[in-house]
Amino acid sequence: MSSIAPSEASAHTARTTGNITDAVAAFAAGLAFEAVPERVVHRIRLHLIDTLGCAVAGRDVDLSGQARAVASRMGGAGTARVFGSEGRFSPTAAAFANAVIANALDFDDGFEIAGKGMGHPGSSLVPAALAALGPEVVSGRDFLLALVAAYEVNNRLILAMQPSAERFEQVYGIAQHQAIGAALAHGRLSGLDGRRMRNALGLAGALTPLPSLHKYNWLTRPIISLKDGVAPAAQAGVQAVMMSEAGFVGSVDMLDGPQGYWRMIGSDRFDASVVTGGLGAEWFAARGSFKLYPACRWLAPALEAFEAAFAAAGRPCEAIASVDVASFGVIADKLMECRPANAVDAQFSLPFTIAALATGRAPGPEWFAPAAFADPAMRDVATKVRATVDPEMDRLMNGETRLPSARVAITFADGSVFAHHVGAPLGGEARAAPDSAILDKAARNLHGLDVPADRIVRRLLALEAEPDVRPLMDDIFTAAVRPA
Repeated sequence: MSSIAPSEASAHTARTTGNITDAVAAFAAGLAFEAVPERVVHRIRLHLIDTLGCAVAGRDVDLSGQARAVASRMGGAGTARVFGSEGRFSPTAAAFANAVIANALDFDDGFEIAGKGMGHPGSSLVPAALAALGPEVVSGRDFLLALVAAYEVNNRLILAMQPSAERFEQVYGIAQHQAIGAALAHGRLSGLDGRRMRNALGLAGALTPLPSLHKYNWLTRPIISLKDGVAPAAQAGVQAVMMSEAGFVGSVDMLDGPQGYWRMIGSDRFDASVVTGGLGAEWFAARGSFKLYPACRWLAPALEAFEAAFAAAGRPCEAIASVDVASFGVIADKLMECRPANAVDAQFSLPFTIAALATGRAPGPEWFAPAAFADPAMRDVATKVRATVDPEMDRLMNGETRLPSARVAITFADGSVFAHHVGAPLGGEARAAPDSAILDKAARNLHGLDVPADRIVRRLLALEAEPDVRPLMDDIFTAAVRPA
């Protein structure tokens, strides 16, 4: 293993300067479809299906309308499509807007190792790839291959530069690093060779947005609109490729050395071997995670525990006397807002999201519809949710593992109590979700389009057989213009 710590930085520089950036660029530009195992390709198909479903389902959220308005001002003339709009946009404008829209419900995919979540790659990488669709034919194989390369490097990079627990408390960003993966996806589909890809990576690093997890308005509410940083990252990656094509000069060794990208983005350590070791042989692209609730991932164990206990009880929500959640400190300190101001704010509210489950709302846009915010039954349940800190769960969340867990006890008016414990979020490596659950979620998210959801899913599952992905993607964009 080749880890960089401050005391080792100068020695490491001589060994690796130029090697990581060159290796990543060459891998992304030169990857062949035949070199990727079918299980990896299949996993990327699922990520693509999931991301498109999240974008279609999230297109009517207020934030999505705001993103389309911004995109019109950024570049309302071009070849790229935006979910919920009939117009054509510049690639950077479309990448920005589609990333906001795909992430608008907080239902989008992730990357997780041993329960530790590290970003929302799909909402940056898929919009960056879609933004490359223009006048030229793009085969299904080429489109999937661009995403494989982008996911592979994205997942390796964020794992390699995970900070210590002490640094995590000081500075961290959820998805800012995805500017690199977005540049790889867009650059691959734009035909960049290894040299020009390296240049684009240098520009993407310079354009990367600041890590901002600790400045989300946790205590002042509402939560910031750019909660996960996926949209600035997507925009940065696409813009970097366009700048590289226009002749802008980027750093040649952006990922390397003691002042490399890892340091710029706020980490205090970097394991270079995670980025390049076994690249093209050991596949991190197949280790992504999927959400089954449209909410902050930290809430997922509590939501699953509540859903299991409530189902076992078989009582109506009106019979709930109290809901007691034992979990880690962030839940009690930052995620207990009972009256969220909007959909984004609600995604970070444990009382609101528990109330959505209690009132029988299907996970998805229904949770954040105006009727949900106006429902007195929702408000009643939300006021009955209480949170306490479990010391062991707090230790697991605040240490190196950053593992969220929860125990929920529901007390009913007759005095009966139903409880359930969840030790890690469902949908990640620790507790994988079956393909059927991921595809069922996508079918629900795609429901209501003029094009039947099952037909879209079948074509996406066989995307490599498409001689040109543009008609299929255009069908999805066109079908998504109508309000849900």
